[in-house]
Amino acid sequence: MQANPRSLDTLFNSQLRYVVPMFQRLYVWKEMPQWSTLWEDVAEKALLSMKGVKSNPHYLGALIIEGVKPSSPREVKRFLIIDGQQRLTTLQLLFCAYRDIARKNEWKTLDRTVTRYLENADPDVMEKPDEELFKLWPTMLNRDAFRGIVSAGSPDEVARRHPLVCLPRKRKPEPRSNLAEAYLYFSKTISAWIDATADGFSKTREETAFALLQSLQQDFCVVEISLSEGDDSQEIFYSLNSQGQPLTQSDLLRSLIFMRAEKEQIDRDEIFAEYWSKFETDFWSAEVKRGGRTYSRLDLGLRYFLMVKTGQMVDARRVNEEYRRWISAKPPKYPTVKEELADFTRYGDAYRRYESAQPSELPATDLRRVLLDFDVSTALPLVMFLELEVGLDAGQIDGCLSAVESFIARRVFTGEETKEHNKLFVDVVGSLRGLSGGAVLPALNKKLLVGGGTTRHWPTDGEVVEKAISRAVFKEIKTPALRLILERLEIHLRNKKTESSDIPAGLQIEHVMPQKWDAHWPLNGVAIPADVALYPHIAKDDLALLADAVRSRNRAVHTLGNLTLLNKHLNPAASNGAFASKLIEYRNSVLRLNRYFDASSSWDEDAISARGKALGEAICKIWPRPKLSDPA
Repeated sequence: MQANPRSLDTLFNSQLRYVVPMFQRLYVWKEMPQWSTLWEDVAEKALLSMKGVKSNPHYLGALIIEGVKPSSPREVKRFLIIDGQQRLTTLQLLFCAYRDIARKNEWKTLDRTVTRYLENADPDVMEKPDEELFKLWPTMLNRDAFRGIVSAGSPDEVARRHPLVCLPRKRKPEPRSNLAEAYLYFSKTISAWIDATADGFSKTREETAFALLQSLQQDFCVVEISLSEGDDSQEIFYSLNSQGQPLTQSDLLRSLIFMRAEKEQIDRDEIFAEYWSKFETDFWSAEVKRGGRTYSRLDLGLRYFLMVKTGQMVDARRVNEEYRRWISAKPPKYPTVKEELADFTRYGDAYRRYESAQPSELPATDLRRVLLDFDVSTALPLVMFLELEVGLDAGQIDGCLSAVESFIARRVFTGEETKEHNKLFVDVVGSLRGLSGGAVLPALNKKLLVGGGTTRHWPTDGEVVEKAISRAVFKEIKTPALRLILERLEIHLRNKKTESSDIPAGLQIEHVMPQKWDAHWPLNGVAIPADVALYPHIAKDDLALLADAVRSRNRAVHTLGNLTLLNKHLNPAASNGAFASKLIEYRNSVLRLNRYFDASSSWDEDAISARGKALGEAICKIWPRPKLSDPA
């Protein structure tokens, strides 16, 4: 490693180019505090120079670069920017704004001098002139904007290429490229400074502009640190970025992947465009909450990918560290970085398919709808493992996913704890690694069946039926999950003679015996006042003898046997009326769930229990639980 001070003239006045690697962030500097602070320093030094006051050079910080062996004798010498790309890009934009001011005023000497800081000479002998012409070559997502600014030639043209867009009903325009904003900021600021300073010193504008350039050339330096062959650029990058604004796990992992790609001499632009560019979108940068913490979708996707590959829990805060350990272990996981990115992209597509699904657009039988409505995204590593990693055929995948769905559905219905789901599903992945084909489903069933306690138990048929009769599911199961269970029951009750298996959209959960049952639903032949129905402990005299019966009814009202589905028109019509009036409305429903009541003349706790038992038994058939002795 060699460290040397470099003036801006020395830094940019040679035939070379600085390449921002793909692992670096986009250009993010803004007027406050970065551009304005830099300009204040530049203006102060230039004024001191014009007054004839000597001052020490102003150091702008460190620039860490790593030389890259040229692939052709015609290639312009290339350096990767390990640290300092934000600073270097800003200086290039400042010089570009200065050059265009000189060009507009026909200050040819200044124009030619600064052009050498922006562009390399002799493009006709270059290997890739469209790229090697520029002293700075940003990441792909910044590249077109930067190249367009340098080639635009004027602030008006830059503003035309990067217009402010005003959306309806928004007071402020949409933000445009930081690169364009930086150029326009420096263009405006430099012009104003030249005009004001020329008047103050009784100089021509060209003389003032020359003094400004001379100050930039001589009074500003960077410490250029060139890495030697044995230096680990990756470790240096991590160390330098451990302070200040923290890098995300995906930022760190991107650096790992593309540094390795550079060393393998893989076409970084090609693999970025083909693979990683798919992850530089709003979908992947959007933040989601998991376990009380907030992560980007890309960070979560990387974590799930690694858990699938290792069969081990991965701390969301240590994804990059664990990935580095995994990918560097022997034997190599992939022949090249390109195959590695191709595999991750495959998993990314699967993760996006589940994460971007809208429950309202999915049938009740779709596993994505189950995972969303039951709120068990922790099962995704296991699901992706079964779909992508084990090499199962379509029938084998369906069998395995049905087992996972049954395990989840039964646990949700019976109210089992979910706090260890993330560990459980990753443990299952670990237990299945190395298996394939017909061996996977028996092993999966066994792993899920032997779990003990409330955190890993696969509820039995008896437990499901008991909860169907006794559990107040309307209060204890979230509405999306309960609606899905009722929809699946509706589908199960249909047969080959039923015209359609589709479930109408927008169905609402309806209490057959209403929650406010006091007005039309006597208890043991006695009309119960509304306040007693709500608060049975206040009952007095003869009503006190019915307090326990009131409590029992209030609980039964919210059990599965008393719930059905109705559309938004039938639900208000049925409302809190007597059972006879409800039957009239139910006859308008096409749902098999509501045909149950055609033969009923009354509705009470015994009827609710009987229907609950029947629906519980149906749930056991929808989501069967195998026995340990069952064959595959």
